[in-house]
Amino acid sequence: MEYDVIIIGAGPAGVSAGLYTKRANKKTLIIYNNESSLEKATKIENYYGFENGISGEELYKKGIEQAKNLGINVKKEEVIKIDKIKDIFEVKTVNENYTAKNVVLATGNKKNKPDIKNIEKFDGKGVSYCAICDGFFYRGKDVVVIGNGNYAIAETNDLINIVNHVTILTNGKKIPEFRAENVDIENRKAVAIEGNDNVEAVELD
Repeated sequence: MEYDVIIIGAGPAGVSAGLYTKRANKKTLIIYNNESSLEKATKIENYYGFENGISGEELYKKGIEQAKNLGINVKKEEVIKIDKIKDIFEVKTVNENYTAKNVVLATGNKKNKPDIKNIEKFDGKGVSYCAICDGFFYRGKDVVVIGNGNYAIAETNDLINIVNHVTILTNGKKIPEFRAENVDIENRKAVAIEGNDNVEAVELD
């Protein structure tokens, strides 16, 4: 079946793109397969329209349902190949072949996670990847930033006026001097994250 637009990915970017192409009267197909990192967010409070916040999983599902309700064809399949024959793209999945004049890749950005025991277990339960997004949840608490580059420094700067104390774990590498009353730098390596339902401690080597 031929479409005007095939969008690969059903997260916020993919669904948003689909809403606009559909409203522009373009025959649109959204194909998705894996879970979205959005689903791991336990609570989102900085998104317009949800006075009590919303879980990432619920927001993800609502987006897909919104696309379907608008008449967008949404299929859960694994894309294995994309070819271009003249001006037409052929998108191959495990079970079907689809063609379109345009393809939008909205597959997200997989985070590079450090090799630390239990880090995935506590995703959304004290482990975060965006200080601006999630810093509010840690107001008044002691937090750890793991990293040694400019991004780690920038994340720390976003936290110092929100949290009680920041410890930067550099995993053995040196970083430029960082001057703030509530920031310490620790060069030992983080090897495990511990806790019950939420993060309670970071074990160092």
